[in-house]
Amino acid sequence: MRLHKIEIAKRQIDVAIDLLRTDGDYLAIITLAGAAEEILGEFLKRHNKKAMVGHLEQLDVKLTGGRPYKVFNHEINGIRNALKHAKHQNEDEIKVEHSDAVAILSRAVANYILLGEVESHKVLWFYNYLNRYCDKIDCN
Repeated sequence: MRLHKIEIAKRQIDVAIDLLRTDGDYLAIITLAGAAEEILGEFLKRHNKKAMVGHLEQLDVKLTGGRPYKVFNHEINGIRNALKHAKHQNEDEIKVEHSDAVAILSRAVANYILLGEVESHKVLWFYNYLNRYCDKIDCN
């Protein structure tokens, strides 16, 4: 089977959304969405577009006055990297939250849309989910 990387990322996002719909494994959601986010981010770079992480970095500079990138990166990618690596003993056990899965899936979906890809019914479901989720936690 030969698949384009954008199709692979789309499938990863779709499966991550399916898992979220069924209150599935947050670890799997983070892993799938994180991989999709990374693939799509590279395609955005190729098209001279900024990935969602770049937009978040700009916002972080505005809000914090410009803290070191390493601190910012750990804050937004710490959980994803902890799931992929076992470099540090303090990461042997980690706490994974629902909000971690939602955040990384949101970034993957944003990259997908930034590439100009067509919104699937699953992506539309996720938008509606985010609206309900924000109502619960008061995103404003």
